[in-house]
Amino acid sequence: MFRQGNAVKKSNFETSTNFQSSNGLEIKIPVPWGHVAGKWWGPTNIRPILVLHGWQDNCDSFKRLLPLISQDVGFLAIDFPGHGYSSRIPDGFYYHSMGYVVLIQRVVDFFKWPQVSLMGHSLGASVAFLYTIINPQKVDLLICLDAVKPITEDGIINTNSEKISTLMHYEKLRRENTEPQAYTLEEVKQKISRFLDGSVAYEHSHHLVERSVAPSKSQPGKYCFTRDPRLKITDLVNWRQKDLVPGARSMQCPVFVAKATNGFHFENQKYVHEVADALKESGNCEFHVLEGTHHLHLNNPEVLAGLIIKFLKQYDKSDRSVGGIKNEMVVCDQHKL
Repeated sequence: MFRQGNAVKKSNFETSTNFQSSNGLEIKIPVPWGHVAGKWWGPTNIRPILVLHGWQDNCDSFKRLLPLISQDVGFLAIDFPGHGYSSRIPDGFYYHSMGYVVLIQRVVDFFKWPQVSLMGHSLGASVAFLYTIINPQKVDLLICLDAVKPITEDGIINTNSEKISTLMHYEKLRRENTEPQAYTLEEVKQKISRFLDGSVAYEHSHHLVERSVAPSKSQPGKYCFTRDPRLKITDLVNWRQKDLVPGARSMQCPVFVAKATNGFHFENQKYVHEVADALKESGNCEFHVLEGTHHLHLNNPEVLAGLIIKFLKQYDKSDRSVGGIKNEMVVCDQHKL
């Protein structure tokens, strides 16, 4: 356990002496079913930008990007429930995007933030988008990385039976206390780098390993993935374009969207383009197309970092003086998570 020293901050973009190493500070936030873990980069005495990772990733997917942009504003990157070091949701339930939206509100309430700034990648971007259209007055800026909306799945009714059966299977394995398949660390890195058609470059896959696996109890020298297998069950309900498009059009905060040239497409792209066009109509919205894969923020964060810094310098005008770390108990050693 350790404390972070305080520093006086005159404005969002003046040099601060209160910043962390590239590894960030380990954070632990209590929730009714356990805790949400995460990392805080940058100044801790002011309100940060809340950062949300992608499906089956963890907060270390931002480990290469956030140190490049956190000298003047803080970033709190959390592990979603069932991911990384965060607690799983209770047995008998399944993961749903609205559960993550509610989680944002829990974090906001815990730190007593008067407003919230959001950055998300993939699933995290879609969750941030949903929170923003539900609470347009509470969000002062939104940054979306290679996703811009929740998935609209055609024919979802036809896939739900299989999803529910798979959910029941994973619950059965949980009751039987069956250990997942074990792998060597090399095999773990290869599996991570092959996910989503090779989205994570092999040379950067190790950044996701630490919060993804634990030593096998039955096979010394091997490791098991620790994320909740129920995460593989995608949403059982759909998001209607007739709700998402007007929501995007009515957004009040500045929006930054970065799309990768070799990104992964999770839905019919016409739905993405409809929402993107609506966002452009909302006013302060920047769109950028960058070379890279779906994990461009992990593989090649340098160009992205420069664009985000420029965006924040132009649009980050809100008061951040309220909402830093006051409760030292949220800052913890990694092994105590």
